[in-house]
Amino acid sequence: MRYTIRKRYLLKNEEAVSEEFTVLPAMSVVMMGLALFIILLAQTYMVYADRIDRLQRYQTADGFLQRFTNPDCFFIREGGLVNLSLLKKDNNTLRHFFDNYTKGGFCYLLLLQWDNQSLVFSEFMAPNPGNRIAMSKEIGIYLNEAQTIPGTLTILLWKGS
Repeated sequence: MRYTIRKRYLLKNEEAVSEEFTVLPAMSVVMMGLALFIILLAQTYMVYADRIDRLQRYQTADGFLQRFTNPDCFFIREGGLVNLSLLKKDNNTLRHFFDNYTKGGFCYLLLLQWDNQSLVFSEFMAPNPGNRIAMSKEIGIYLNEAQTIPGTLTILLWKGS
């Protein structure tokens, strides 16, 4: 007895049912989920980078404020008092201090307030600087031999254009 083996050709088989259109809805849901995941991941990275940038600017502003309230600063008297007359006279030293930071793209505004008066030191008077950081510290202000009053020293820092 002979057995005959019938060969079926897979490529010539026309009896199969094509189900390629049933996969498309599931595949589109998967692709939309993947796109949403990538968008959320990019948004998370952008928020993280923005917060790190803000933290660095806060640290820079705090460093400025620490330097200005340091007893070695040119306008600070013993006891941590701001010598107002010396600060008004010597703007070149203050300008020289900030020159290194303005080259890096930072703009600044130094504000000294007491009673209802204020004194502003800045080279850049922007009308409304965007994304600015402000650090303040209560400090005594030496007006003359007989008068010392409380005041506030504020540094306003923003990224220049």
